[in-house]
Amino acid sequence: MGKAPLPGRRHLGLHPVWHDPTLRHALVQSFKLAGADVLIAVPLGVLLALGLARWRGRGSGTSNFIMLFPLVTPEIVMGVSLLLVFTQIFTFVHTGTVAQILGHVTFSISFVVVIVRGRLFSIGRQYEEAAADLGASPFVALRSVLLPLLTPAIVASAAVVFAISADDFVISSWLSSGGPTDTVPIQIYAATRAAPLPSVNAIATIMMVSTLLIVTAGFLAWRFFTRGERQTGKAAEDFGGAFNIT
Repeated sequence: MGKAPLPGRRHLGLHPVWHDPTLRHALVQSFKLAGADVLIAVPLGVLLALGLARWRGRGSGTSNFIMLFPLVTPEIVMGVSLLLVFTQIFTFVHTGTVAQILGHVTFSISFVVVIVRGRLFSIGRQYEEAAADLGASPFVALRSVLLPLLTPAIVASAAVVFAISADDFVISSWLSSGGPTDTVPIQIYAATRAAPLPSVNAIATIMMVSTLLIVTAGFLAWRFFTRGERQTGKAAEDFGGAFNIT
């Protein structure tokens, strides 16, 4: 005779999360959205930050103001707006993974711009000017001088974007088509409306630990790349420069 399972084993939350296909797909979907968001939003945000920081012509002030919209707009408003855009204007983009990725990129790109612009204003333009004086072209100066100096900000913005995207609920739920496109926050919200299962508690713990590890790794990478730099007043200078505060 086989050994009977221990009573209360599932109740104690020892049942592996991957035995529940719904939660397993939700976990994969959350990490898929977060990874795609980092791969798309970070490069675009870096380029946008470079353009806004160096642009001094007509319309630069308006562009900088528009860039801050996602930071001050309530997320529920952005979620509904994106749903209307995809269902009424860009109807070729159906709700689901693609729409969720586009929504996450739209929401999180402003965080990348603010962080990278703060770094740009803190390091100034003297390094680029010195490279130009030594005969470097603008592209070479960007690749060999500016991007290495921006590495701490790029790493920090990638960690922030990953954490925001993985934990997002509002935009993910409005743009979800249900089923395999539901993320962990959506599953957790659905579970709170009924009797929460131990597997839901376990997957919530996995998400929390994963986010903390990513943010901690980003912070340690930032500390590594900025070692030896003068730290006095650096945070205030970065913040003020990002928002053109003088």
